[in-house]
Amino acid sequence: MAAPSTSARSTVSAESSSLQRRALLLSSLGLALPAGASVRQLDHRARLWAFEQQLPALMTELKVPGLALLLLQDGQPAWSACQGHGGGAEKKPVGPSTVFELASMSKPVFAWLAMQLVRSGQLQLDRPIVEILPRPFETVQAGQERITPRMLLSHQSGLPNWRAGGDDAPLLLQAAPGDRFIYSGEGYYLLQQLVEKVTGLPLQALAERELFKPLGMDSSTFVWRPALDARRAWGHDDAGLALPRQDYARANSAYTLYSSLDDYGRFLAAMLKPDFGSAMLVPQVKAGDREPLVRPEPARGREVNWGLGWVLDEAAQGRIAYHSGSNSTGYRSYCQFSVQRGSALLMLSNGLGGGKLWRRLAATLGDL
Repeated sequence: MAAPSTSARSTVSAESSSLQRRALLLSSLGLALPAGASVRQLDHRARLWAFEQQLPALMTELKVPGLALLLLQDGQPAWSACQGHGGGAEKKPVGPSTVFELASMSKPVFAWLAMQLVRSGQLQLDRPIVEILPRPFETVQAGQERITPRMLLSHQSGLPNWRAGGDDAPLLLQAAPGDRFIYSGEGYYLLQQLVEKVTGLPLQALAERELFKPLGMDSSTFVWRPALDARRAWGHDDAGLALPRQDYARANSAYTLYSSLDDYGRFLAAMLKPDFGSAMLVPQVKAGDREPLVRPEPARGREVNWGLGWVLDEAAQGRIAYHSGSNSTGYRSYCQFSVQRGSALLMLSNGLGGGKLWRRLAATLGDL
């Protein structure tokens, strides 16, 4: 999904003298006015241009070696920028096919797969999971009989993000199922086990059959494939130093997805289609422990809700769905989209400083 660069924009005359003046101003900045553009769109493009000019300095300041950015408008690639390098001894330039760890941006992909099972009738959102997984925990816990796929997808199961004491420690409920929002990677992995039992397929095989192959996401995988080594970026710490790579051999729906700008861009373009994932974008629970992301008006969120796989910001211009990714292996990622506006933003980076960078991205650009 290669997108045109800013330099590829074509200049088109505006009808009004006001737009003509703005077009001349933007032209002097290296920008151009597309056919049918509004004043508000020009303001957005000016923001985009200004942010792109700041990127090298921001990457140096935050010690992010490389990143890839994509903008979709009207459901189509409108702009992309790939800067810096992937790290390692070769320090290959980052490109749209560079492979990153996407961390928690794995969750919306898995949530979409689960919702296809709901659509086909193989999975019921409000059916207690104990009817399929009779022993979801090492020991029986009060309330476990109330946990449903809906609760797991919207982080209402009462489970912690990750169990204390490592994988061999018991998994214990932190709150009564359905009582409140608690972000939980453990909940997603538990739902993965249920999905694998229902389908008889491991997550990787299910994802390849239902999503990766149909959308042409050839660089995406929940388990590492050595064939992707040549295009893989190294993660980096806060000082910009390379970290050891993790070759995930066991799929985990909460964090092991590897993907590229092109591939995840295809997934976001599909999410912009109303019939692709609209059921995921219905608010399920208010995330009372989180503030809306800082964005310029009218994209500033009023409150944060969670849908079935996505965070949902209710803004003056409409609902914005988003998710971020943060792995300790040195990767930070972010995406957002608006079905109403047909727009989406995607950022992948190979440095821990990318977390601050994507927040500046959202604060500067809002929703294009």
